[in-house]
Amino acid sequence: MSLLPMLWALKSAPVVDAEERAIIVTLAESAWSDGTDAFPSKKTIAEIAKIDPKTVQRRLKTLTARGLIALGNQAAAAYIPQHFRPNVYDLMIPYTWFPDIEQVNAERKAKGKPPLTPADRPDLSEAPPRRQRADKGQRRKKASSNGGTTSPQGEGCKSPGPLEQEGGTTSPGGGDYKSRTGGLQDPQPSPTNPPRDTPRPSVPGEEAAERDGGMDGARLPQQIKRNPGIDLLLAIGAEKPEFLLTGKTLQDQGMAVAGMLLEGWTAEQLRQVIAGRPLPDQIKTTVGAVVSGRLKQALSGPAPRISQAAWEPFSKRDETPTPAAYTADTVVPHKRVGECEGDGGLCGRPTEPGSVFCRRHREDVMV
Repeated sequence: MSLLPMLWALKSAPVVDAEERAIIVTLAESAWSDGTDAFPSKKTIAEIAKIDPKTVQRRLKTLTARGLIALGNQAAAAYIPQHFRPNVYDLMIPYTWFPDIEQVNAERKAKGKPPLTPADRPDLSEAPPRRQRADKGQRRKKASSNGGTTSPQGEGCKSPGPLEQEGGTTSPGGGDYKSRTGGLQDPQPSPTNPPRDTPRPSVPGEEAAERDGGMDGARLPQQIKRNPGIDLLLAIGAEKPEFLLTGKTLQDQGMAVAGMLLEGWTAEQLRQVIAGRPLPDQIKTTVGAVVSGRLKQALSGPAPRISQAAWEPFSKRDETPTPAAYTADTVVPHKRVGECEGDGGLCGRPTEPGSVFCRRHREDVMV
């Protein structure tokens, strides 16, 4: 609010270290020209000063005990809710430090405050000496290359304890970087464990198997959403195991195959595209990548011709048009041979020889 408290906090405040300086400057930034009514929260001070809030609380108590700050008029922050309301502090800027005390007192009078006096703002004592480190002046141990510290001169190497003899590494004495006996040795070398499962010839390694969607004995299969493309790929894999796809690769390539089926490709054509040629002797990628490349190569050409109506649902097809020869205007009445014409032509029974009616209708006609 005023430049005077900032100048005092930056240049003349008797602080011990940079943390106290940062706290005093943060308080001065929100104070009036006489140093009163500064109430930033502890969280705000910690964010500006870049220190922990617990450190702010501890340093505020220290600054209050040394007389650099004091609790001020708490009514200045009365508009803030009580559970959020911070303490109001006054910076105890000495009376003799103000370059123009008359102007400061005039501002205080305009606010209804009494003028400052030397008794109200006495001179502050010098900052106490900064605490020194307990190990100041002592030579620190140099860190060794293995992450530890070098032992003082004159101390020999201690013999390994029981735990050190049972495991870990030991360093025999007397060796250097040129000798064969020096260096670290493992007293209990672990036996070599050869891999139990041999990967498929078409897959370069475990990482490729994960990308290809493969699974070990301890891995659970991924949830696959079945579709015609996946069914076709699984059928190809059953016939030729080297083309078997699993996991996410099966899901992705199955979607591509299903789309090609809808575009007019037949199952036999896709079998020829995918497994018509054998796999290369040395695969630098994965089987899934080989299948994907072959599908992309097939898609780069024109799709097989097929009637679009063959793939449309029957509900969406147009009604079969009636030929013009069979419309109501062109139909010519004709007589059915060998069927009874009784009941308006709906009887359909065989007729009697030499008659157009069946036995029942003939009797009715005769009656």
